[in-house]
Parts: sequence; structure tokens; C-alpha cells
Amino acid sequence: MDNTSLNRIKQAWEANKAIHPVKSELYLNIIEQVVNIFTPGRFYYYIMNFETLEMDYVDSRIETVLGVNTKDWSLERLFELVHPEDQEQMYRKEEKAVEFTLNRISKDEILKYKVVYLLRLRHANGNYKTILQQSKALTLSEDGKVQQVLGIHTDVTHLNMEIDHKISFIGDGLPSYYSLSTDDDFYPVELDYHKLFTSREKEILGNIAKGKTFGEIAEILNISPHTINTHKKNILKKTDCNNTTELIARCVREGVI
Repeated sequence: MDNTSLNRIKQAWEANKAIHPVKSELYLNIIEQVVNIFTPGRFYYYIMNFETLEMDYVDSRIETVLGVNTKDWSLERLFELVHPEDQEQMYRKEEKAVEFTLNRISKDEILKYKVVYLLRLRHANGNYKTILQQSKALTLSEDGKVQQVLGIHTDVTHLNMEIDHKISFIGDGLPSYYSLSTDDDFYPVELDYHKLFTSREKEILGNIAKGKTFGEIAEILNISPHTINTHKKNILKKTDCNNTTELIARCVREGVI
């Protein structure tokens, strides 16, 4: 990504800059538990400080996913690895995320939302990886601006998901907004995937997304492969999906798994 594109994204974030920052501690053990719940594949995470635009923490698993050393990971490095075709859309997504945080929700709701979208990042070997980017505010300043952000990058290349340049805002107990175009205004979600599936169906979806076979899932969940297949058919019917690939891609995008 060139300096012009990088500066545009920084300008989009400028409106969020805190007037009265507050100090906070990083509870990495809790973060680790949360991250593992919402990552359908190999992943790494980082914590970015919005005041300095520098990394407060970088997970060592980045070396496995992107072949990048933790010491080399920075905002500039991230943008450098973005696929050229995704750069303009990434700017629009981040601009939309800031606008949503500042103008669409209250200060008390900021910590209850996560932002989800897809992009492609270049691995050290030169190949591009399809990455599910999830970001969530961790701490706020006294004036209600985002101070620290948790970023989770999950490698979903194996799911063959199309980069459609849409963004989702998923609320924890709050209204969610799914697959929004960066050119369109927001619209209320018509289908809440979190309430649509049973706990067992979510378990099965998560294991399918990790590439597990029906036999392996049956052993993990201690149920028969036939039962799993029945659950899968019910899930496809609920979501109006034609096949497992379409189903998993949609559920990953909407933050269900």
C-alpha cells in the first residue's frame, strides 16, 4: 500500500483520536480465551494503540500464518501486505467502521461491537492469504474514543471465500448489521444467525469450518455421523444455502463461527 492510501486510512481514524486517554492493563490470558472462541482456523492477534498507531502486543502465531516476525509487525507492515486490489476497499471499510462507532452507536455500546470483513494479505513466500479480519475495541478514553483495539486475523484461504468488499458490525446482545456495502447506508439485520442455530449446530458448524470430517466430528461430540448429517441438512434449510461451502462462508462472514 502506498503512502497516500496509508495516510487516507490514518485520516479516517483521526476523528476517533482521544482527548483524554486513560491508562489500562492488558489481560492477555482473557484475550487469548476470547480469541480462541471466534477463530475458525489458524490465526494470530494483535493489540493496536489508537493514540500512537503502534502495536502494544503481537501474537507469535503471526509467523505461522504470514511468515512475519512479531518484531516486524506494524501498521505500515500490515498495509504493505494488503493485496493491491483490496487497498481502496480497505480504506472505505475503515472509514465506515469509524463512522459507525462515532455516529451510529452510543459510547456505552462501543465495547460490545466487533467489526468483520475479508481482505487478502501477502505471505512471506509471495502467496496471498484470504484473511478474516475481526476487530474489537478493548478500552476507551475518558471522552469515549477508542484507545486500544484487538485485531484478529484468521486464515480462511481453505474456504475459497470470494472477496466481496463488504463489512459487518456484530453486536453482543445488540442489533447487528451484516454484509454492508461500503457504498450503501446501513440497514437493520433481517436474520440473526446467533439466535438461528442451536448450541449443537454451532458446534458442528465450527468443526466443519476447521475441515473436520463427519466421522471426526462424531467422535469429538460423541454423536453418530448420521445425526451430524441430519443437523447439517437442517442448518442448510434454515440459512437457505445450497451447499456446505456456501454455508460455512456465510457463517464465517457473519461471525457465527
